[in-house]
Amino acid sequence: MKDLSKYIGVTYRRTQMFYTEQLKEMEVSSGQYMYIVCICENVGQTQDELSQRLMIDKGTVARVLFQLENNGFLNKVINANDRREFNVFPTDKAISVYPKILETIDEWHCRMTENLSKIERDVFEKLFEKVMENAAKNCKSHLNWAKPCH
Repeated sequence: MKDLSKYIGVTYRRTQMFYTEQLKEMEVSSGQYMYIVCICENVGQTQDELSQRLMIDKGTVARVLFQLENNGFLNKVINANDRREFNVFPTDKAISVYPKILETIDEWHCRMTENLSKIERDVFEKLFEKVMENAAKNCKSHLNWAKPCH
């Protein structure tokens, strides 16, 4: 397993490159697409819930939401139960790019696993989910994260 980190790192970098190229025309970056997906799939969630679902710290979530709001992809509304909290809603712009983002994700997943059988893809996904959970559990800055959105 000496090369596992290399494989993960190369896969991550190539994934970011693919998404950057494919999402550019939608004015979405490789660091923003997952927020749009999660916001469209969990309409009205709080920023904290979004942070937990994406397994990303609250500060980063706040910065990306600020960018997405400025670019017209979402609206934030003060939470009725806690005025310190915001609920996040997709705009028509986010809803219109959402299916295209899902197509891009599916295309990349197919390309990455093109030489694997259906059974191998299913097993790979389950194993990689376990690896992700172990990484989250064993990280010093570990948060009590929920399962990811997508």
